[in-house]
Amino acid sequence: MKRFSLRTLLIATSVIAVLMALPIRRTIEQKRGREWVASQNGRVSFSHKYDALTRQWDNNASLPAPEWIIDTLGIDFFDTVDTVVLDNMEVKDLSPITDLHSLRQLAIVIEIDDKLDFSPLAELPKLRHLRLDYTDISAERLATLRALLPNVRVDATNHPPPD
Repeated sequence: MKRFSLRTLLIATSVIAVLMALPIRRTIEQKRGREWVASQNGRVSFSHKYDALTRQWDNNASLPAPEWIIDTLGIDFFDTVDTVVLDNMEVKDLSPITDLHSLRQLAIVIEIDDKLDFSPLAELPKLRHLRLDYTDISAERLATLRALLPNVRVDATNHPPPD
């Protein structure tokens, strides 16, 4: 039987702790972001329900993990938030949404504060679509927002799409 030194065991434990820290940190931050969305009476959709190949949503899709382990560790450990819809309360601050690192789509379907700072959205590397409905955003602010988010399709119902 092979024996390990205390130093080897401490190093192995440290390596495992560091490797586990990254997904646990992402999980904690995403949960905090989901709680903020819930405080805004908004809704989230998870990535496992979206098929990128067909570009279709499958609301019956399930995670490839047993339900009991998802309940124990939380869905944030196994999946990422894909889409957020804010449609119940006036949006005054977007900075908490940066906790949703994998966010691909954001819809704001309600009034926004005239001084709402959209710059936190630039910190979301996977954001590809921003939909603004019933926001009464001005053409100037919309142009500024599109310049701030060059890789994001920004649609507003009260303005035509860019050329």
